[in-house]
Amino acid sequence: MNAIPTEIGLINSRFPDHKSVIEDLYKTDSDFKSLCADLFLCAKMIADFEVEITEKQHAVIEYREIIKDLEKELSMVIKSANTGE
Repeated sequence: MNAIPTEIGLINSRFPDHKSVIEDLYKTDSDFKSLCADLFLCAKMIADFEVEITEKQHAVIEYREIIKDLEKELSMVIKSANTGE
């Protein structure tokens, strides 16, 4: 996972040909600065969700393996009970 840069760094990375205008607007225009903050927050939320999804995918894989093991064990117990009757 890549680290999220600062607000201004994120905007500059999205619009690299306009760095000087971006820095001026960021310093002087509160609406522009608010838009930058909103974009930064959204990017951060996506990064956080990606981490959470990855962690949950690993948990799903582990639980699927546990289910396979439990099914094998149950199958052996059922077969053993069937032959004992």
